[in-house]
Amino acid sequence: MAQPLATPSNDSPEAVAHLVSLLRDFDAATLVTRSRGGSLHGRPMAVARVDDNVTLWFITSVGSAKVEEVAEDARSMVTLQSSSRFVCVNGNAELVFDPEQIRSVWRNDYQVWFQSERDPDIVLVRFTSFDAEYWDNSGAQGLKYVFQAARAYVSGQKLDESPELKNDLESHAKLRLWDAEPK
Repeated sequence: MAQPLATPSNDSPEAVAHLVSLLRDFDAATLVTRSRGGSLHGRPMAVARVDDNVTLWFITSVGSAKVEEVAEDARSMVTLQSSSRFVCVNGNAELVFDPEQIRSVWRNDYQVWFQSERDPDIVLVRFTSFDAEYWDNSGAQGLKYVFQAARAYVSGQKLDESPELKNDLESHAKLRLWDAEPK
């Protein structure tokens, strides 16, 4: 299981809070797991819940391929994307059969897949994040990005050399949230 880092690579609680806020804006994500042969397998999933510690929850069927893949290899990735926001999160997936947890994330629109929250076919996938990276070019950040891109173009600089972008945690950040290997 992932262990908290003594010192995260990005000490900014603001960056983590912004990441959580971004994640909560998405209704769906792509969950990428590994098959028995080691190949990657991604599929769209409804995001059931995002916890403050960057744990993501998904609801699925016990008989799905992802359940077998997660049971054999917990290493996984979640990606989320809109026209102006992009998030990649690496972590470990774990199967949770707890009826209380299922009730806590249950929404009536899940009835398209399950009879009710008591359906014996339900299992949760708890995704524990250990690192993440996001790019947010929405709203004011998007306008700022366009302005900085134009300024970089006119001055002959590369956009990634812009000091404003390097220090703007609302637009981009790489976060190491948890140590992937126990000590």
